[in-house]
Amino acid sequence: MKVLFDTQVFDWQINGGISRYFIEVLNRLRQDQEVEVLFKCRHSYNTYIQGTPWLTNRPVLKKLHFKGKLGALKIINQQINRPWSNRQLSKEKAAIFHPTYYDPYFLQRLGKQKMVLTVYDLTNEKFNDHTPLTEKVLGWKKQLIERADHIIAISENTRKDVIDYYHADPDKVTTVYLSGGFDAAVLTAAREPEMDQLESPYILFVGSRGTYKNFNAFVKEAAPVLLREQVRLVLAGGGPLSGTEMSLLQELGLTDRVKAYAHVSDTLLAQLYKAALLFVFPSLYEGFGLPVLEAMQCGCPTLLSNNSSLPEVGGGAGAYFDPQQPGALTPVLDELLRDETRRQQMIAAGYQQATRFNWDRTAEGHKEVYKKLLR
Repeated sequence: MKVLFDTQVFDWQINGGISRYFIEVLNRLRQDQEVEVLFKCRHSYNTYIQGTPWLTNRPVLKKLHFKGKLGALKIINQQINRPWSNRQLSKEKAAIFHPTYYDPYFLQRLGKQKMVLTVYDLTNEKFNDHTPLTEKVLGWKKQLIERADHIIAISENTRKDVIDYYHADPDKVTTVYLSGGFDAAVLTAAREPEMDQLESPYILFVGSRGTYKNFNAFVKEAAPVLLREQVRLVLAGGGPLSGTEMSLLQELGLTDRVKAYAHVSDTLLAQLYKAALLFVFPSLYEGFGLPVLEAMQCGCPTLLSNNSSLPEVGGGAGAYFDPQQPGALTPVLDELLRDETRRQQMIAAGYQQATRFNWDRTAEGHKEVYKKLLR
């Protein structure tokens, strides 16, 4: 069976979970004798596609830096990449078309080809900021969910949300778990110089800190424990601290106890996980929760919100608290920082839990969905 993928996510995402997911699936389906993958990307700055057979040209303008560069590159990439996939669609070269994001530009060309859509989460629906871009994407998403012949959800929680919110037919929505973690080369890389400048012990917060990521509430509850136990807080990724965040840390007496890395490489991130006492994920909602698997793979105990997909991913290896309940985090954090035996037990359980998710199973899940559509 022939399956066509477009380049949407690779046109605009430099790195991130969605493009990593599609590269991992594409690479595995390419080796499957039952699947013929139709996918070509002529120009992209995406980290994961570099050096793969999918990218046919070396990106230009890479060393130039100017205001609005990312927006300009997205437009350039679309102009270069879409003609090829548009031709494949118009000629109905594949039995199945799988877009990598929600732009419905292709609908008039779809014809009789079946469409499979991956839905990652319902974050925008639940935490709508009503910006023009969010409203635009939500409109696109609704249109494609209603048109899709089948929907892949990346967790059972996301599947339930799609069915409940969009009234999708349950028989048309299948859960296919993602995987995560780091490549062997990242895990065995030489020690990053930043690690030698880092004071221990510390707990780790990874990724963006806005809105539903719940950073402000988390740091307010964590502050008394961190100060009492003389434990630092490391922030990895998520950009530089805002003025509001710096004021909050100062108010809480944490200014000298927080180290923030605006951007981190995979190598540094893996080493930060390995050296942390705990990884804390206080998010109010996640479609899957890739950092949970990253932490477990690196032997870092995980303290997680008890909502959305996080209990699915963390399983019995994680410790949990209710982020909607004021004061719920503090006693759990306090207990885990004091109990080294418990943390060691969580590390062992985390290694085992992480093995439940792998990209081979993700790709196999895709293939089963495609085969079901063509029966």
